[in-house]
Amino acid sequence: MSKNMEGLVSFPVNAQRNSFFGALSSILLYRNAYTEDTPFFCGRFQRDCIRCGSCDKEPFLHKHHLKIYQYLITVTGCAYFWIDGEIGNSYDEPYMADKFSQTALDRLSLALYASGYRYESMNKNTEEDLLFDRIKQSVKERRPVLIKLGGGDVWAVITGYCDDKNFPYLMKFRHSPQLNKEWYNKLRSIVFITDKYDSAISLSESLDHMIRHLNADSRNKLEQKICQKLETESDGKKLGLWLNRINGLAIENRWHASECCRNTLVPMIDNDKGREILMKASGLHLHFHDQAWRIWALLGVSPQTGYGLPRNINELLDNSSTRAELKSLFQELFTIDRQVAGLLQECLSLL
Repeated sequence: MSKNMEGLVSFPVNAQRNSFFGALSSILLYRNAYTEDTPFFCGRFQRDCIRCGSCDKEPFLHKHHLKIYQYLITVTGCAYFWIDGEIGNSYDEPYMADKFSQTALDRLSLALYASGYRYESMNKNTEEDLLFDRIKQSVKERRPVLIKLGGGDVWAVITGYCDDKNFPYLMKFRHSPQLNKEWYNKLRSIVFITDKYDSAISLSESLDHMIRHLNADSRNKLEQKICQKLETESDGKKLGLWLNRINGLAIENRWHASECCRNTLVPMIDNDKGREILMKASGLHLHFHDQAWRIWALLGVSPQTGYGLPRNINELLDNSSTRAELKSLFQELFTIDRQVAGLLQECLSLL
């Protein structure tokens, strides 16, 4: 016998490279019973969407998925990272407001806390048959399951199961649900999202967490390292690859943070001054995004190159004026982050 939940939105939706937040957003969209009739707040015009612009053909469910993704990646601080390594590899660290880490080892517990849900995490310390029975129970209760497979940061959603084969249906990144026979062999973590908290994370706590990531000590060290490498690294391809990885992650995630500020955080505030400050922060993130595109242009990176380096990267970075401009632009990006931290601190003082 097979049982499968229908109607889960596949991920990614728009610019979503993080499969953890993509998979979790699909689950939360389903658990919170969003439909095409659920109103969507448009941050650009600060009103419910009336389908007035270029995004009028985009399904509301896709808009809500992206909004959830942007909220979670921002309040956990992951939208403010410069390198993937800052995310960390542990998913069992409990979130505690008074114990801050410069990495996101607690992003699972924090993301679920911010979403208003409790959870139970398991791994291969639990036998396969017991886990499969728990999966079946969750599916029968119409509760999709979050699962991490293999090495790296590969997350998926369990949407159903086949009793005859003892296999779950997995919805992976860019794929619709399919039976997966390797699920237990590749299992790293499985997360059962259970009941709701009586009250979720406060806006004050979210802002404080964001500020602390923006002010982390490691950022100043990275800024200094970028400037030093631009002055001393002779291998243009090596330097270009490193800078492109940094810029590519930051340019996408600061856009998510901008959208989160104006789409989700602004409506949470009940005073005009606080809303004005968050809109300024959103605007600074967009300026960050625009300046990061200038960095891409100097590196010869574009949609035409698949956002990879061009063949003439050595020639491009052999130019001292190009390196000087890159240094200035990266310094500006770090300055913008510090300005945003100041704005968020000002907003926090009003709550």
